[in-house]
Amino acid sequence: MVQFKDLNQLQRYLERGDIVSTVFKDKGIESVLAKTMSQAVYDVVYGRYIPVEYKRRRNNGGLGDVRNMKITKVEIKNGKVQVLFENLTLGQAHFSPIYEQPVDSMQGHFITDMINDGIDENWYRTGKWSEARPFIQETISRIEANPSYLIEAIKSSYRKIGFEVR
Repeated sequence: MVQFKDLNQLQRYLERGDIVSTVFKDKGIESVLAKTMSQAVYDVVYGRYIPVEYKRRRNNGGLGDVRNMKITKVEIKNGKVQVLFENLTLGQAHFSPIYEQPVDSMQGHFITDMINDGIDENWYRTGKWSEARPFIQETISRIEANPSYLIEAIKSSYRKIGFEVR
């Protein structure tokens, strides 16, 4: 087993290999992030109002569905691991009509930015549903407030590939 004398030696080892990418392919890490985001969606997005103009998909392909949440990129820059975790939910296709229109204005397009940031031009009409509902920042805040689940998932992933982690 490889041992390291200091953090700089460990960092050089990690940057040289594909270890970080292997660690973050572990579904345990993605699961912690997805569960946190899903709960943030339920609280910040779904908790804001009850729609009458359309039917929410929730955990059935909707914004709160953890199956739509993925780690899409992992890289090391300036000695820091950067992880891109995205909600890849697409606009509705099977719950039409919506807002008396034949199809969802975002059908086949990613809806995360539109809902998180409240991008009015992507809606047929504006209203409570088109206001920003910043679930991404809420997800980050929740992880920062209680990082223990994520830290344990990362440690577990390193252990799976043979590291001794304390």
